[in-house]
Amino acid sequence: MAGYREGPVELVLAGDFFDFLQIREAPPRSDRAALTLARPEYAGMFEALRRFNEGADRRVIYLPGNHDAEVWWNPEIQQTLRKRGLADEFDFSYSACFQAGEKRWTVYCEHGNQFDPANTIEDYKDRLDTPLGHHVVMDFTRRVAPFGEVARGVDLSEIKNVYPLVAIPKWIASRYFYNAVGIVTAYLLAPLLVAYAVYRVAAYVVAQAGNDPVRFFSSYQELPRLHEMFLDIGIFALLTLLVFAIFFLVVKRAVRRALAAMDPERRHQRYSPAESSVDKVREILQGEALPPMGPTVPAEDIDVFVSGHTHLPSLAELERPDGQRRVMVNSGCFLRQLRPVPARFKGPPVFVSEFVLTHARVYVQDSSLRVELWEHPKPAEQHLTRTERLLSWNRRPSQPPAGSKARLRASALL
Repeated sequence: MAGYREGPVELVLAGDFFDFLQIREAPPRSDRAALTLARPEYAGMFEALRRFNEGADRRVIYLPGNHDAEVWWNPEIQQTLRKRGLADEFDFSYSACFQAGEKRWTVYCEHGNQFDPANTIEDYKDRLDTPLGHHVVMDFTRRVAPFGEVARGVDLSEIKNVYPLVAIPKWIASRYFYNAVGIVTAYLLAPLLVAYAVYRVAAYVVAQAGNDPVRFFSSYQELPRLHEMFLDIGIFALLTLLVFAIFFLVVKRAVRRALAAMDPERRHQRYSPAESSVDKVREILQGEALPPMGPTVPAEDIDVFVSGHTHLPSLAELERPDGQRRVMVNSGCFLRQLRPVPARFKGPPVFVSEFVLTHARVYVQDSSLRVELWEHPKPAEQHLTRTERLLSWNRRPSQPPAGSKARLRASALL
């Protein structure tokens, strides 16, 4: 950002910059932010942020999200970030005006978790105000992740990368299923096929040696015991696959019923936090609702609404009834994710590793306001079985080459 444009630049960290929900209690005379700042793998990023903030006409605004709500109620964390030169201002929302000649635009930004009922925080000053999503991370994913690899191909340390979180049961069932298929194929089906081929050849040779009629595909009459054994093994293998299929369907049904119980109105609908967020931002830009974190900002004055939270970057334009155009942009995230990809032959979804590294830029260009969504392509290492690679062939997203430069993903001009 520092080298992108000359003149004043404001960098808005729109929430979840830290994931305090994944960090245990800090020792005395420390805090969760200081623990994260001390980790060597993040040293380069925090140093770059500090250098940016040292530049002339540079300012960093920190907006809390649901994963770092402690930034708001814990003054020690604010002091740590200010002392390290990483943030200048802390607020619930960000609002700025851009002007070129007689034209004037208002840009509004908040994290976006208030559009998600499972992660809505009523009072950021109350450390005990913990929504459902808070407990999913604190009481489930954070406690499960340290177990690591509990079975071949099932590494629970990856559980926090599953997107969306409601897909965690599918991810576990999918990994067990494809791991079992790989083991059965490698240690049972493949040797069985080889042994069956040897059996057929032996039966064929026995038939010829006894001057019996040569019937290659019916020669089991010469070795009936072996034929019965192969038949039993084949039936057992089919029953094993059937058990795993039933297990996956039961897990899938249990997840749907749990989600429906939490929100009866969506019992027969597929709920998507990303789609719900877009719908609610659209209502605000249409003047039908107020911004949750900035209710004093007139909705009819907002020209660009920037949010995040859903980890799903997007940029879209809409036209109000009065003909005025508005832009809503989701800045995405800076994370590696495990996303489900539909498998061939209606198998369980295959979870593919993918980096989602995006951010939004807003600035005046001549006499217009330009809104951009940028991404930083980065290849993600895949840990897929041969079965997963085969069933997701031509359906997995292509991986960018290493060293790819940041590129413009979408833009709009007002």
